[in-house]
Amino acid sequence: MNTQTHLLVAAALFAKPDKPKRNTALIIGALLPDLAIYLLFAWAVLTGVPQETLWREIYFSEPMLTYTAIGNSAPLYAAIALLGWAYARVKAGKPLDELPLLTILGLAAISHLALDFPVHVDDAHPHFWPFTDWRFRSPVSYWDSAYHGRAVSVVESAIGLSLAFILWRRFKALWVRILLATCVIAYFAVPLFWWLQFGG
Repeated sequence: MNTQTHLLVAAALFAKPDKPKRNTALIIGALLPDLAIYLLFAWAVLTGVPQETLWREIYFSEPMLTYTAIGNSAPLYAAIALLGWAYARVKAGKPLDELPLLTILGLAAISHLALDFPVHVDDAHPHFWPFTDWRFRSPVSYWDSAYHGRAVSVVESAIGLSLAFILWRRFKALWVRILLATCVIAYFAVPLFWWLQFGG
């Protein structure tokens, strides 16, 4: 799915008003699985690599495959979430009133992977790396029209826009509302970008 949807879902699940550290942790967690992709995109723009070459060749070659495997590893984020909880539990010496920040980060990243799992075909990630390189190649894609991408995009946009509306009402802080507005704009700007690049 698109990054803004991951961010909105993680925020709907874990964000709380007046908890800036918690909210920052979930934002980082929701974005981490796509970090290597954004760094690759920035590198391509700065060095003048054509988008066609970037997404059809470089993205599917090493070392990018390793970077995306690490960034999309469910065992890695599960370990982060459990270690964060265990450390905080031992340090507190009593049952925790609230999930630790590392646990929130790990859970937000896992929510990202859970949403990606059923909507990737040829670009599927090895979500159980480093234990296996197995990838679930879904019959449904979030972007490829040959695999119902247009229908999935409509459903994804509807979910994302609904969550943005709910979060807008829940949060009053200006920076949060700017972030939500940016997510909403992305539902229109990202398809426009791809249409301009590839004509569809």
